[in-house]
Amino acid sequence: MVEKKGKVDTQMRYSPLKIPRMIRSHWRAKPKEALHLIGEPSTVKSDMVRFEAKVLAEKEGRQYFDWNKSMMAEKMDVVEHPEKYFVLGDIRASETDIGELRLQDLKAAQSFITFKYNILFEAMSKKEAMGILFFDEMNLAPNMIKAQFYKLINDRAIGDIPIGDEVLCISAGNEAEHSRGVTEDPIPLVLRRGNYFVKPLTSEEYLDYAVKTGHNQWVTGFLAFAPHTLHMIKYDVTEGSGQPCARTWSKLSNLLNNNSDLGDEDIEMHAIAWVGQGVGMEFAAYVRSARQIKLDDVLKNPKSINDFLNQKDLSIAYAIISGVVEKFRGDKKVIKPAFEICLHIERVELGAYLLRCMKNVDDNKFMKAGKDDAIDELATKVVERFAKYLIRT
Repeated sequence: MVEKKGKVDTQMRYSPLKIPRMIRSHWRAKPKEALHLIGEPSTVKSDMVRFEAKVLAEKEGRQYFDWNKSMMAEKMDVVEHPEKYFVLGDIRASETDIGELRLQDLKAAQSFITFKYNILFEAMSKKEAMGILFFDEMNLAPNMIKAQFYKLINDRAIGDIPIGDEVLCISAGNEAEHSRGVTEDPIPLVLRRGNYFVKPLTSEEYLDYAVKTGHNQWVTGFLAFAPHTLHMIKYDVTEGSGQPCARTWSKLSNLLNNNSDLGDEDIEMHAIAWVGQGVGMEFAAYVRSARQIKLDDVLKNPKSINDFLNQKDLSIAYAIISGVVEKFRGDKKVIKPAFEICLHIERVELGAYLLRCMKNVDDNKFMKAGKDDAIDELATKVVERFAKYLIRT
């Protein structure tokens, strides 16, 4: 249980990594039942929806189509050939105007009222349509907009046109204490969808995800050393300063990955902007120390890893590990000195962490590299030493 603003939180909350499983179950239902994801900002709700949409597209044998990132000509092809695509339509409910959804067609010659609809709904209303309608920031939407989404979830229709049977509706929102302007959804709407509460990623979950997706090695190394800095959002801060969370760390990582020429002052400036002054300055100090490491020397002399295992400050050891992982990402031959580091390192948990990170970079290549005859004896010794950790890695 978690203490929140003077009260005990007894709400059951799930890891965001379970969101794909939630979506899959709703996808199989006939008809497809809507679901709602509830959690504080930066609980990677939208990222997990996008991830599972790509998985479902491949499973269904269709081309994944990100509606928000596509040009109009491409969208018209979806309207004309809906059988080819799996569409993810991500609608930011809090920013949506009623005119973006449907408008009365005043030029129509009929004696009855007709409407023109957003092209997304035109596409999703096709019989052959398949995909996900994702309404983000649902409980920040004006009531007029929420009423339209209510009809989509309740009646699987917008206005007077139904959406296709193979379209799943997913919504997401924050709880009132996590965002200004939140209005509670009406009970009739809540009872027409599955409501799943999610919690922030643990540091271990985030690091596994970050290593797999190629996050900056300084970010992964620092968060391995200081996991408490992953998620430190303060909702009563009003001056608009950056704060540490999965989203801001990932944004900072992208900035660092694509600006390799940044100096120490620039890194500190960007870190403060994204994750706040206290953590940002701590991160910048870590990077300055990490930059002094001659990683190639460590790889040539794996025993030297123990020279960096200061009991009071393991930051340099984590910097070396993250550096080795990045080397392994580009050159699988690095696995030999990496294995030697694991055999020499005095702190077994750090060796286990190095192995898990390399495995997360590329599971298949890691396993194949470990079976190379040239390092067969090394691999055997690594298995013997880390056997009880390998299930987790």
